[in-house]
Amino acid sequence: MEKNPNNRKAGKGKRGILIIIGILFLVALIFPFGLNLYLKNKLPQLVNEKTPYQISLKDFNLNLFKGDISANSMRIVTKPTKDPSVTQINGTVKSLHIENFGIWNAIFNTSYHIKNIQLIDPDIKVMLGNPKEKKDSPKKKVNFGVENILITNGNISVKGKDKKDLITGKNVNINLTEIKLSQNASKLPIQFKDFKINAQDILITVNDFYQIYATSINAKNKQLNISEFHLKPIESPSLYNAKNVFDLKISQLSADNFSVNQDSLIIENAKFVKPQLIVTSTNKKEVQENPKEVNLKIGIKNLDFGQGSVLVQQRDKTKVASVDNFHLNLKNIVFDKKKVKEKIPFAFSTHNIEFENIYFKSDPLQAITIKKITSNDSNILINNVEYKAIGKSTAKDLLNIKTEKVEILNNTSKFVGQQLQLQLDKINVYRPSIEIITATHKVKAQKKNTGATPDILAHLSAFHIIDGTFVQKKEGHEQLKVENFNAQLNSVITNKDILKESIPFHVKNQLITAKKIDVDAGKYYRLKVDYIKNTGPLTAITNFAFLPKYSRAQFNRMIAVEEDLYTIKAKSIMITDKNSTLGSKTSIDLDHVIFDGIDCNIYHDLAPPDDIGVRYMFSKKLRDVKFPLYIKQVDIKNSKLSYEEVAEKANIPGKITFGDFNAAIKNVNSAKMKGKPTLITVDSNFNFFGDAPTDVHWQFDVANKNDDYAINGTIKNLSVDNANLFVRPYLNVSLDGQIHYLKFDYKGNSNKIGGNFYFNYTDMRVNFLNKNTGKEKKVLSAIANIFVKNDSKGEPSHVEVDVKRDSNKSFFNTLWQGIMEGLKKYLI
Repeated sequence: MEKNPNNRKAGKGKRGILIIIGILFLVALIFPFGLNLYLKNKLPQLVNEKTPYQISLKDFNLNLFKGDISANSMRIVTKPTKDPSVTQINGTVKSLHIENFGIWNAIFNTSYHIKNIQLIDPDIKVMLGNPKEKKDSPKKKVNFGVENILITNGNISVKGKDKKDLITGKNVNINLTEIKLSQNASKLPIQFKDFKINAQDILITVNDFYQIYATSINAKNKQLNISEFHLKPIESPSLYNAKNVFDLKISQLSADNFSVNQDSLIIENAKFVKPQLIVTSTNKKEVQENPKEVNLKIGIKNLDFGQGSVLVQQRDKTKVASVDNFHLNLKNIVFDKKKVKEKIPFAFSTHNIEFENIYFKSDPLQAITIKKITSNDSNILINNVEYKAIGKSTAKDLLNIKTEKVEILNNTSKFVGQQLQLQLDKINVYRPSIEIITATHKVKAQKKNTGATPDILAHLSAFHIIDGTFVQKKEGHEQLKVENFNAQLNSVITNKDILKESIPFHVKNQLITAKKIDVDAGKYYRLKVDYIKNTGPLTAITNFAFLPKYSRAQFNRMIAVEEDLYTIKAKSIMITDKNSTLGSKTSIDLDHVIFDGIDCNIYHDLAPPDDIGVRYMFSKKLRDVKFPLYIKQVDIKNSKLSYEEVAEKANIPGKITFGDFNAAIKNVNSAKMKGKPTLITVDSNFNFFGDAPTDVHWQFDVANKNDDYAINGTIKNLSVDNANLFVRPYLNVSLDGQIHYLKFDYKGNSNKIGGNFYFNYTDMRVNFLNKNTGKEKKVLSAIANIFVKNDSKGEPSHVEVDVKRDSNKSFFNTLWQGIMEGLKKYLI
């Protein structure tokens, strides 16, 4: 039977297809072997022909199927070129082994994954070229990963285009296994299972401003040792976008039993030997911030710094602060995403700290020095603290403060979020010596906007100052001196609301004592107190004295016009406070003041020229007090007062004495405290000239701008001998006879005094005296006594007095003029 021609054609077509498929299969089967053979023989040649580099090597082997590449005795050099963008690479590698490199993925999927890389004896020098300008285009993501790296005995040097070192290392040995890379910038960029690293003379340029250097690094079996570590700034401080530049040296850095992954760094023990930190200010107040979210946990069970030092300096190398030697040990440190946002960006359980020879320059004129600070967990001990003046100033007060020891006990303070929670059991300050050098031409400081009040919650169980001394000086002279003071403040608290008050803390109870207080009270006086004690609302003062600096003769030579000279002493003063505040809103609100045992002498010489200055009434003086003042009651007990006046050419000084003086004064005020009465009443009793019982009652309203007042009094059984002590020099007369009583009932204001005067006497005789000799003018006296009424029988019950007030004289002078006017009307 004859075959169909069409069938023959179909059979030939099938055979052709099969042949083509077979050929393609054969080519596909042979091609990798051919390509592998081709690249094995031609790859070094292609690199030499197509790149800026010349490579020579031995025993080159390439296996495309396994992804293995190996070579021995490699040498690479950069061909001569004028292209600045070419990176210069020169060096040798004794042996290179790459295992399981996914070549096909690299070709078709831009995915580069290598299981093992091994470099033996690499000696490579690289100098980066200038980057070529490229048009903006979306960056392609490159998937790259290396599972294990082994580098043996390497020497590496990488320089930037400016020929500055970027990375250098000698005798570098690295073995990292099971490496994983992270694309999350908030985590560690790399993690690995096991590692072994050692190298010599390592230098790494971190960025344009810092380099890290170390003489050796040795890390294996979760142990790390770094010798002569140095974080070094490489530019001028003015070029840094930062407030400070850091220079850190560490003689020996070690860590053991630590593990690293992308989320955490956990270390059992870390030790820093002889860390030396230098902080240099850039003098920049503001810098551009570039905050990054940190999602990394760092835990260190035991961190130790030994034999460390710190230096903080200005840009011109002027020292600001320093610590000559410190040791620091912290336990159970935790740094994580939550803690980094707090004021102290890490937490720890216990600590042991020791700082020696601390210096801090608080401003151009003051500095703090501390010999030693030690702290073991919750207790802090500070030895030999000194805050001292390091310069001179006529515009600003300077301080010199020394103390032997400061104890801070049971400190459990911490930050909770942004709030500082201060919790202390006790602070003891031993034997502080405080000296203030007062400026001679003080410049009033401008108020600064301090911004938001700090968020603080503080509780201090007790604050003690033991055996302190205090001195304030001005131009070499002591203005104030306290030979010994002690303070005990209990349950001291504050918070951000209390900080806004005039006194920025509250105290539950207190005991403050001071001995031998000496105050320069002005040009002519000193104020002295033997002892003062304050327990909060109650203040007790013992042996108060307000004394002249000069004798009466010296004082008279110094004054330009008539002026009183005071000598005031008091055995005790008791002050009971009710609701006083001090500071920018001063307000004095006292419940009771008691003066006991006052001895007051007022001396006045009429020889100097008259003082023509206006003497204001007490109501006016109190109204002029600039702050609210109210004292519910002032009591004066067991006191004595004397007034001496020397008239020109007088033979003896005029003298008035008030013995056994007692007074109750109510509602002393400045008419500025809302809701408080403004009427002041004075009820007093005393022995006039020591033997004449006297009572005086006085009242005036501070709010009354006309300065109206009312005063009345009675003097009983005044001896003429005592009356003559003042009448004789004042009127140039002497009296004989007997005085039974003297009464006055006056009203007045800033312009006058007047009212009723009562005088009861018998056998009265007036003797006129010669001004120059003090002897009696007998003829004149005889004639005058014809007209003088020698007793008050048949006299009117009173006489009316109306005296114009001399505005240059005091209130008491006006009162005395009113009494003298009444006497004249009775006697002459």
